Amino acid sequence: MHTVVTIQFTQEQARALTGVSVETIRHWRKTIPYLASKSGKSSRFTFADLVGLAVTNTLVTSLGIHISSLSGGVDALFKLLGTMGSSSLDDNIILVTATDASFYKLGADQINMLSSPALMVPLAPLVANIQRQVLPIPPISHQLELPFPPIAIKGRA
Repeated sequence: MHTVVTIQFTQEQARALTGVSVETIRHWRKTIPYLASKSGKSSRFTFADLVGLAVTNTLVTSLGIHISSLSGGVDALFKLLGTMGSSSLDDNIILVTATDASFYKLGADQINMLSSPALMVPLAPLVANIQRQVLPIPPISHQLELPFPPIAIKGRA
């Protein structure tokens, strides 16, 4: 039986795709246990790891949250993303608390049952941005079809 091999990204590729700097990754490795296991130049990141880095980067840069105050929740985020298939990430939102992370479908009524403050990040734009960089879509050709089909003409033999 063949095992499914996933694409692995180098640390440099992960940084380029998520917009996270070298210094930031170093700092996050000291704070987030999941990232501490991915140390050294030979470390590899999965697509789920890239989404986790993008979510973490969004929390830190857009909301001004210190990573040390969310280290437990971000660690749980990376572990949770590892259990999800990449195709199921598009239509979800992620809720990150100080100690945990959870997925919800957009429009889910489950959000009303939250018992502690949480930060919400929609995954669709982050996933789409990473996918667009990894698998660029070629531009659509706007050439019109010919009004008559080409016909092969036999030349002189």
